[in-house]
Amino acid sequence: MWRSPGAQARAPSAVAAPSREQLLAATDIVRTYRGPHGVQAVRGASLELPPKDFVALMGPSGSGKTTFLGVLSGLDAPDGGEVRWKGRPIRSLSFDEQIELRRTGLGFVFQSFGLLPTLSAMENVELPLRVSGTELDEARSRAEMWLARLGLGDRLHNRTFELSAGQQQRVAVARALITEPEVVLADEPIAEVDTENADLILEALWEVIRRGGAVLAATHNPEALRYANRVVLFRDGRVEAEGKPEEIAPRLTVD
Repeated sequence: MWRSPGAQARAPSAVAAPSREQLLAATDIVRTYRGPHGVQAVRGASLELPPKDFVALMGPSGSGKTTFLGVLSGLDAPDGGEVRWKGRPIRSLSFDEQIELRRTGLGFVFQSFGLLPTLSAMENVELPLRVSGTELDEARSRAEMWLARLGLGDRLHNRTFELSAGQQQRVAVARALITEPEVVLADEPIAEVDTENADLILEALWEVIRRGGAVLAATHNPEALRYANRVVLFRDGRVEAEGKPEEIAPRLTVD
């Protein structure tokens, strides 16, 4: 069983309980991968993400967490159900509105990092700002700030293949945060790092909460329980349970 690390003594200061307004919400999501066996990865899952909500999405490997995050992000279309951004179905957004959602509304940390191997750490992090038209000096300054905060101030000019998996993970987190998104969806953001660097990442993600945003982090690492105000247990493509970390922790397994 997972063990909660301490008595919920979060490093960041506490924030007010989430309000009822939803930044991101999913209702009865179904996602099936076509093929000879027709695997249904998500089976009617629903979730609401209000402001100031830090949610740890936990459950066994293969339970559908990554697929669910992909649907929530709008990168993958559901076969059934609906995803809403601030009350509006994502599918109803215009092309320009969807572009704006990708630029400043949502930040995504991919489990595989998704870094461009020909670019340096700093170039990878500043890229979202450069694409949106931010001047080079400002984009570079902000990239340096985030990389330094995540303990990579001495790795600014290293390319992806010159970085360890844990360093690449921190670069990916910095890239997701540099646009100051309202919601961050993170797929295993602390899988490749030790406890000290996990704390750096989780504290950085808390900046989203302090700004009034929300974080949904799929993770197997119990360190996240110290930072989350809510845990959603995902199993067999469904939300099996949700509640405070101390309520859900006894139901978590290590598989």
